[in-house]
Amino acid sequence: MHDNFGLLRFRESIIIKSIIILPASYILKSIPARWLLGLFSLCTIMTSCIAQNKATTARTDYKLNADVFYGIDDFDNLFYSKDNVLYKRPAAGNAQPMEFYDVQLGDLTSVDLINPLRACLFYKDSQTVVLLDNRLNESVRISLNELEPYRYIEHARLAGERRLWLYNQDQQRLELYDYIQDKLIVASPVVKSQVNQMLSDYNYCHLFTGDQVITFNNYASRTGVLSTGAAVLADFDFDKLVLLNDDGWRAYRFNKDYIFEPLDDWLPENMPQAAESFYLKSGKLYIYRQNQIEVHTTNQD
Repeated sequence: MHDNFGLLRFRESIIIKSIIILPASYILKSIPARWLLGLFSLCTIMTSCIAQNKATTARTDYKLNADVFYGIDDFDNLFYSKDNVLYKRPAAGNAQPMEFYDVQLGDLTSVDLINPLRACLFYKDSQTVVLLDNRLNESVRISLNELEPYRYIEHARLAGERRLWLYNQDQQRLELYDYIQDKLIVASPVVKSQVNQMLSDYNYCHLFTGDQVITFNNYASRTGVLSTGAAVLADFDFDKLVLLNDDGWRAYRFNKDYIFEPLDDWLPENMPQAAESFYLKSGKLYIYRQNQIEVHTTNQD
């Protein structure tokens, strides 16, 4: 009895599969060949159009008339300067920008956006650091001329809620400074090369010399040295470093040993070979040139 029942189920299965499969096979055989060829051509054209559309929309551009482009925040607000005035405005639309300017401070040297709600402005001529809130209102002003003992500061960036990374040009060393308690926390050994640029987060600071990147932790201990050649432009975000020099673009990863290693195939293709400035954030490169910001998405790993 059980054997007959199993045989019956097997035959039903064959019949059901035939009902499902045979009509499709029959339909395909009944369609003229020229119709199938036309359908195939139509699918090819549609696929090509979709691919071209993706290639076209993969990059976003923003028009911007600026002397210096500094970066963009999580809400797509652009930070830039024109005639020594710092501006902040939405990337899209025609909203009136917010601005900050103080003629007594001299030329704006650098803007650190590691915390866009607490932008850090450095004016080297007047040896002044200004911290701004998200409306570009001044919240803190730090006169580095009043530090004891006196030293000339070449670079300054945020190092936390109450701390600054300072590069002391007189003693050629990196310093971690608590501006609330007016206290030097720690200082590095002498850096023998001229420091042209400084990039950082709250835990690490990277000094750019003529052909190297020297990395220090927040104990002012050196963790690594990267030979780069003469970098024209550079930016650092989280654990990625991007450089632009005469040989083109290069990318590096800050690894678990706290040193930079080459990162292959991370940068997108068709990158411009020149830029006035660029900003790296969340896997995107914001490249400013010819009054336009090009947004290039990297190959995420």
